[in-house]
Amino acid sequence: MFFRRDFLIATHHGKEDAIGPLFREKFEANIIVPKNFNTDVFGTFSGEIERTGTPLETARRKSKAASEAFRVNLVIASEGSFGPHPSLYFIPADDEILLLTDYENNLEIAVREVSTKTNFAGKEVTTLDELKSFSETSGFPDHKVILKTVDEGHSTIIKDIQSWDELQSTAEMLLATYGKLSIETDMRAMNNPTRMSVIAQAAEKLANLMNSKCPRCKTPGFDVGKSEPGLPCSLCKLPTESTLKHVYICKKCDYHEDVYYPYKKSVEDPQYCQWCNP
Repeated sequence: MFFRRDFLIATHHGKEDAIGPLFREKFEANIIVPKNFNTDVFGTFSGEIERTGTPLETARRKSKAASEAFRVNLVIASEGSFGPHPSLYFIPADDEILLLTDYENNLEIAVREVSTKTNFAGKEVTTLDELKSFSETSGFPDHKVILKTVDEGHSTIIKDIQSWDELQSTAEMLLATYGKLSIETDMRAMNNPTRMSVIAQAAEKLANLMNSKCPRCKTPGFDVGKSEPGLPCSLCKLPTESTLKHVYICKKCDYHEDVYYPYKKSVEDPQYCQWCNP
């Protein structure tokens, strides 16, 4: 279904570098990168435009806009979010959605990659020493930073600083004028190699799912639709809240397939049993 087709990557920030090589290898894809496709209108990390809707909804809007504008019926769109990890709350995380939409076959395949591999951070500084320390920790200049000031409601945002000399001279000017500034990591993919590596991991996951086909109708994207608890405790044998099985569900024919013990264990440790350790 996907072999040797045109794949349009709906990006304005160089994500084709993380996605394109893999899809050329796996599917002999012809990768199309649209020119002047402004994805910033769907939201910016630096705050000029707020994202509306969920990351998946935003990826869908990017995909539809790109397909209509460039008349390609197979589109890969993505959307990233940064903040506390969804379960490790005090650790920052990169949460990436990667969405393939095949408009010709009315098929959507989405994957999510959550990683603690991120330099996401921000800080208010009043001295060049503070600014230098933050920048070094963030990986500048390979990883870019953004400078911001706020003065009586007017915000100045400076991006795409390329060198230490440029960073220092820009910061000196802002500090002399405002007395303080905010510095934050630039999370746009082309300016953040760490994020680009997480997008590449998501692309690998997407390619694998595209090759996962329904046993009944052979539709791609055969994936876990839900998880069910009930893994028995090794001591009391009663069902626990831990996962007993994954249920794979076809997006087309609704075929279901149960896969028991997806985490390679048939019993749960009593310390995680709500009966033995309430």
